[in-house]
Amino acid sequence: MQGCLKGLIALCAVLGAVPVQAEEDVSLPAVHDARHAQPTPASPFSKDAPRAHGKQKTGGSLAFQRQRHAAMALGENDDEADADRALTDVIAHAEFGGLPAGEQRDILSRAGWMAIRVDDYPRARRLLLRATANGSDNPDDWYFLANLEAQRGDHAAAARHLQRFVHGWPSLLEHVDTPSVLRIVHGMDDDAPARPELLQSLFDSGWDNRGLGLSGLWYELARLRVERGERDAARAAIARVVEPAALVKLRADRRFDGLVDPHAPAFDVEAAARRRVDDLRVLASERTNLLEARTELGLALLMLGLHEEALRSTDQALAIIREAPRDTPAFQDMDQHAWLLNNRAIALRRLGRIDEAHADLLAASRMSEQGMPNVSQALNLGQFLCQLGRPAEAKAAIAPAEDLSGYGRMVKVHVELCAAVQTGDRAAAKRALAYLRKHRADSAAIWIEALVESDRLDAAAKALADALAAPRTRGEMLAWLQQYREADPLPAYASTRERWRTLMARADVQRAFSKVGRIQRYDIFFGYGTE
Repeated sequence: MQGCLKGLIALCAVLGAVPVQAEEDVSLPAVHDARHAQPTPASPFSKDAPRAHGKQKTGGSLAFQRQRHAAMALGENDDEADADRALTDVIAHAEFGGLPAGEQRDILSRAGWMAIRVDDYPRARRLLLRATANGSDNPDDWYFLANLEAQRGDHAAAARHLQRFVHGWPSLLEHVDTPSVLRIVHGMDDDAPARPELLQSLFDSGWDNRGLGLSGLWYELARLRVERGERDAARAAIARVVEPAALVKLRADRRFDGLVDPHAPAFDVEAAARRRVDDLRVLASERTNLLEARTELGLALLMLGLHEEALRSTDQALAIIREAPRDTPAFQDMDQHAWLLNNRAIALRRLGRIDEAHADLLAASRMSEQGMPNVSQALNLGQFLCQLGRPAEAKAAIAPAEDLSGYGRMVKVHVELCAAVQTGDRAAAKRALAYLRKHRADSAAIWIEALVESDRLDAAAKALADALAAPRTRGEMLAWLQQYREADPLPAYASTRERWRTLMARADVQRAFSKVGRIQRYDIFFGYGTE
């Protein structure tokens, strides 16, 4: 697998419209999920499209043999529409059904690939379903089909196809697009049988996301096992949870009592944060073409409050990008470039260098994401500006953000609410709150934040209690509301932070927490967005 195939950029964008948040929670406010929402499906074999495997017995008339050989020969440098039409004609030919099963599979596989290349995803799905129904041994077929099923919202089917890929070719997980996998996992309901099965398959494969880790997935597996009373299986999953944010969820949640020893070194959150930095330093030095290793290192340094070092690390990566030849990208995953600037903005904001942070977020918001307009940094910039008390600029910043996931739309409307509250536009605030209420399942945390921001603390207390009572959102809520190191609030957010303190001190909120978990103090930053 050689990275994102040129012909799959459109598929990447379509699949990116589905909400997902890799590794950390899927409901924290103030950061759009597109950081891990632009998948890059790619062939496990090469930069070329999938091809036939070995010699096949051939049959049919000489004219048909020539027709299908010519169609299968069309490749990367040929007109995609011509190749698509040629393969379609071969499949529609009366003699196609008489071909050996293996050759039919290869042609269907190739045709499915070309249908993706010409943006006909429904037809691509139908072709790949036919290929896999005939027992395809091409991992591309199962991987692409999983992504196509996720794109149309059938995450259970996507999970079945992805599980077949994992069982058949576990070594190729090194090359898959992690957001695509996470989208499928998070797209299923907790009670979907395929969810724990897929998670267990991924766990058993030993997948570690190119050394970046997958503690968020293993936390999810442990949670599902605990809820099913499978404590030994949960214990095995917990043993692979090493990242600080996931460890906080384990420590805070009473469901894991008896499985988690808060005094054991393995569950020391601050020590885990330090180990994370050390591990990522090594990974960045070894995987010199992997920009995500550097962006994750920046985040790990920010978590420890090492803001100056985070700036230096980020600036080194930015210098490498600037000095690279124009026709030779410095890293294989240049889509992470905007996130370098996002990390830099966080460090600058915490150091009080607000104008510089604004400049970096603005520059990042003008970059593209997989060839599409940048959504993530546009929304983060809008939140940043609104917390600065600049509502008109905040609304202008988020205006270009379209084609959003449910979560992304919640973020955008939250910025609109923030601007409406600051300008005294009651009608706009009412519309925004109505939307957030209706779609609160897309992010309980954003809904609660909006209620606090609107000074509706009774409603916020009830919404918080509901989120804590719900098994799937409990861990995220508990982790979000622990006590952490905090930067001074930006001017227009200071009153909201005070309301949060009032909310957290309420007796009904304390009771809701004590039923399911506990609040503890951690000497780390648990920032989100530009916090």
